[in-house]
Amino acid sequence: MGYVKAQSKASLIAGSITGGLLLLSAFLIARGISAGAILGIVVSLLLIGQFGPSLRKKFKVMPNLLVVVLGLITVGTLVFSLLK
Repeated sequence: MGYVKAQSKASLIAGSITGGLLLLSAFLIARGISAGAILGIVVSLLLIGQFGPSLRKKFKVMPNLLVVVLGLITVGTLVFSLLK
């Protein structure tokens, strides 16, 4: 979205990297490798850390609120699965 709105190549690169890491996380989790859950938690926390302060400054549903809410759901789900 950042690339579409502002022609930001940094947004495109960062989105591609985090998306790729989350896909790798899903692949590892599907194979039963717990490192996938840890990778997913780390990436999700980094995304929350990036979009959370922006959400507090300027409440925007897209993308800030969406990323923070989905990140929190992801972290909660993955932590639960690790502890199970």
